[in-house]
Amino acid sequence: MEQQTKRQLAEEWLKYAVQNWQSNLKRMRIKSSGDLYNSFKTQIIEQAGGDKIKITIAYAWYGQMVDMGVGKGTKYGDVKDSTESRKLIGKMRGNARRPKKWWSNRRDAIGYQAFKLTLLMSGYKAQEATEKIKGSIDQNFTITY
Repeated sequence: MEQQTKRQLAEEWLKYAVQNWQSNLKRMRIKSSGDLYNSFKTQIIEQAGGDKIKITIAYAWYGQMVDMGVGKGTKYGDVKDSTESRKLIGKMRGNARRPKKWWSNRRDAIGYQAFKLTLLMSGYKAQEATEKIKGSIDQNFTITY
């Protein structure tokens, strides 16, 4: 069985993470024109002969505004105020925007996804170390004085 390279592991993780966010956009019906869904651009850069990997994820900036429920005159502080007002009084103050947590939801947040990548890379390193140890068992060392 051939071991995956770091790059292959990073590519698989990246593909999963972006697909997960895009499925959230579909599930939550966030689709003004599909621009946000189609805006995801990814890049993996290897450095130091593959020892270091840099992963870049870019998407339309307004995706963050949708996630927080702000924009077009609604500030982040007004979102909670408007929600409480609707619950208590039944009236709507300000804009009716609500956060649609497609990106910062607990299981989908970039921090959680990065943690999952850390676990995958730790497993990769453990497997790599095991292979090195396994390869050194068959060697004989003779020390003479």
